[in-house]
Amino acid sequence: METNKDFKEYIYRSYGLSRHTNRPRLFWSGEGKNNIDKLCSLDKCPKKFKPILELSKFVKSDAMDDEGNLYEIKKLSISQLKKYRLYSEPILKVSPKKDNWGKGNPFFDSFESSEEYNTFIESLMETNWWKKYNSIILDSITHSNRGIYCKDGFVPHTHLDFKWVLNMGRYSPIFDGYYRLCIVFKLKDNVSEEIIEFKKPKKSVLEFIKENNTVVKIKPKNRIIEFLKGLLR
Repeated sequence: METNKDFKEYIYRSYGLSRHTNRPRLFWSGEGKNNIDKLCSLDKCPKKFKPILELSKFVKSDAMDDEGNLYEIKKLSISQLKKYRLYSEPILKVSPKKDNWGKGNPFFDSFESSEEYNTFIESLMETNWWKKYNSIILDSITHSNRGIYCKDGFVPHTHLDFKWVLNMGRYSPIFDGYYRLCIVFKLKDNVSEEIIEFKKPKKSVLEFIKENNTVVKIKPKNRIIEFLKGLLR
């Protein structure tokens, strides 16, 4: 399995999953058809350029099971996850492509240099809105799925740490010095390298009733809670 695509196909077959790709996309304030137009409409001010959360998409997944649960797939071993690894693409990407560099296209040449862009990103991380909402954005993205399938099995969120980083080339290559604001993840320090086996979540009360054709009779209010607990035992 040399490529990520081959590894994902292997995971789909091994665990009975289907391909279901979602990528988070923040909806930024400002006016224009793309993020660069919006950014320039706000004079590249990091205090004004902020995401509108109710219009943003946070779901991140590679696969889905028969019950509709979503999962990420990473071609990494448990031992590799002892160090922080890249989890997401940058939430804002404005660097030029090599074949469009310096041609006067405002989409690619809005920043004079990587230094100007990096100063903008660093300033953005110091804004009040970032300090207030970055953890909400982080949790909304990382917990939009049930966890991660890796080379050694399934790893749930309870065994993982996530955080924001300004990638300067440490976690993945960057183009021409342009920093990347990304999410990275690793195994928690108290988690061993043992293969972590996936256990399906408990069925909900309604799923249990449906599968077992259980007839629910009206019961006194003080007995309802005990009755529901009994269904899940």
